[in-house]
Amino acid sequence: MFKDTGMRRYTVFIIFLLLICTISPSFIQASEGAAADSGWPMYRRDLSNTGKNEDAEREAIEDISWTFETEDSIDSSPAIGPEGTVYIGSTDGNLYALHPDGSLRWKYEASSTISSVPAIAEDGTVYFGTSAGRFYSLTSAGEENWVLDEPFETAILSSPVIREDDTVLIGSTDMDMYSIHPDGSIQWNYSHDQPGGIISTPALDSEGNIYFGFHARAMGMNFGELVSLDPEGNNRWHFTIPDLDGQVLSSPAVSEEGNIYFGSYNNKLYALDGDGNELWNHSTGGNIYSSPAIGEDGTIYVGSADGNLYAIGPDGTERWSFETGGDIASSPAVGPKGMIYFGSFDNHVYSLHPNGTERWRVETGDRVFSSPALGNDGSLYFGSYDHNIYALGEARPDYRARRIHIPLIFVILIFLAVFLPKSEKN
Repeated sequence: MFKDTGMRRYTVFIIFLLLICTISPSFIQASEGAAADSGWPMYRRDLSNTGKNEDAEREAIEDISWTFETEDSIDSSPAIGPEGTVYIGSTDGNLYALHPDGSLRWKYEASSTISSVPAIAEDGTVYFGTSAGRFYSLTSAGEENWVLDEPFETAILSSPVIREDDTVLIGSTDMDMYSIHPDGSIQWNYSHDQPGGIISTPALDSEGNIYFGFHARAMGMNFGELVSLDPEGNNRWHFTIPDLDGQVLSSPAVSEEGNIYFGSYNNKLYALDGDGNELWNHSTGGNIYSSPAIGEDGTIYVGSADGNLYAIGPDGTERWSFETGGDIASSPAVGPKGMIYFGSFDNHVYSLHPNGTERWRVETGDRVFSSPALGNDGSLYFGSYDHNIYALGEARPDYRARRIHIPLIFVILIFLAVFLPKSEKN
């Protein structure tokens, strides 16, 4: 025991430092906007829909660490919340929250198909929509904050986006894009002047301008547009696809330069500037439902119904394509060192090197429509039509925590060696 007051103070100080070392890194990390700082808090990961998490600690590996079976097929994609909780919807009508080890944390019964990808707020609030046209806000414990069934009239297939002011953007197949306050009140809604719907998930540029695809129907014909709104929901411009049946169901991605990339059902990937002018388009052999990802070097990756994943340079030139055995509706994810991850209707999830060569593939029991989500620890999560949620990669310690803990431990040891009196150490 320490007898003098000074040594007791030293002891309290040391204990305090040790307690700091045990704090979860989720409390130490800086927040980026209103979405959870969790590696992949919503569809396409960030407000620009880049589909890129190159800050992950390692590349995802092909080892299946666990699977979790739901009661029906999965066409939703995962989102990752605080403490590594994995959220994903199923056509069985449930939203699932899973611990990082694959055990069930809770499930919420929404009673209708959930294709919308959940978005997780900084405080753990979970937002998602259903095919019945209801939009939900749940607590991190799976309890209802509120449910909106009005003004939505039809299915919600678009995925929510949490803006930096905490408002949530969500599109609906009833033609409208909505901005909703965290309390469930509607801030504004934008209604298109043509009958149709929004399946595309909105993307934002650095000034908060909003971009999304619109599927219009007029006189028995289908056509598509990319729509841009200002942050208050006012129309900026429309870019109309020149071909009939050129619906835009793909979610756009915005580059650091402010260029917008998106796919269309006329088999083309488009690039526009921030004013809506076409920069180029690139043809594939099938329609494009997949949403593009943007690599660190500006390469655009997108899948096509012709079974190929394409890598397109920022100037519109094709760098390579990789052929699978089925349609690619899954949207690719980009990880550390530019590694690429995506699913195919040939029942596999693939990882490619940045040069387009295969790194590995993992087989599931049915087609993979779901888009992979890459966690900060390098774990890869996705769903399959075989009813299962998959996690690839063995769980490892959070290396960011090590980078915090190890220097503090050295400081403590030096402090003890220098300041603790020898008589007290014996």
